[in-house]
Amino acid sequence: MSSAICRPKPLVLKFGGALLGQQGGVERAAACVQRERAGQPGAGVVVVVSALGATTDRLFDEAARRFGDDEAAVADHVSSGEEEAAQRMVAALEGLGAPVLACSPECLQLVTTGSLLDGEPESVNADGLQMELYPAGGEPSVVVTMGFVALDGAGRRSLLGRGGSDLTALFVAHHLDACDCVLLKDVDGIHESDPKATEQGAPARLDEVALQDLERFGGRVLQSKAARFAARTGRPFSLGSPERPGLRTRVR
Repeated sequence: MSSAICRPKPLVLKFGGALLGQQGGVERAAACVQRERAGQPGAGVVVVVSALGATTDRLFDEAARRFGDDEAAVADHVSSGEEEAAQRMVAALEGLGAPVLACSPECLQLVTTGSLLDGEPESVNADGLQMELYPAGGEPSVVVTMGFVALDGAGRRSLLGRGGSDLTALFVAHHLDACDCVLLKDVDGIHESDPKATEQGAPARLDEVALQDLERFGGRVLQSKAARFAARTGRPFSLGSPERPGLRTRVR
């Protein structure tokens, strides 16, 4: 008889920087995590966070002045934005009584190749993450990790390119075989065209988008590298707003 323990597949939730940067955004995101957990009883949850608001722009500007073309120094400096966001999310979830753990890039071990500022993800410590999500003898955990930030083969911090938190979430979800990956942003889904670039009313929101059409429709709200990864691996996900879960676009 097999002694393997059957657990629900984990859930991956990613929160965008525009969302977290709003007044009370981190606290509302933490409440959303609790609601999503209630909808997936027994599942561990990975929470991927972006830097708040325009923090990444500010840090890149600072890094350019201080470090010039030193990619390692730039990546390390810019990663502090996600680090702050992760700390604030952990604190907010602790305040709600969630069984929360922080997972740094060194813990996650998402390893990239290529440029330190626009790396390609190659591997992630999925086994270690599963152990964090489902501790022996305890209830499933909420593991908060930094989006956009990874490590190169030498252990230096690297970045996944602008908008790379989307790619972090999808890459982790793929390697965990997650039950779902939800990209939570300040929009209620994917639209036929940019809802913020028209004066003639919001374009139609799409209930569903095929993975092969994702770059065409999702490029305005989703990192292109992330869209290509999802299409290449067949990784389904949802995209939308925390406040309007019934209106999220399903991509598959």
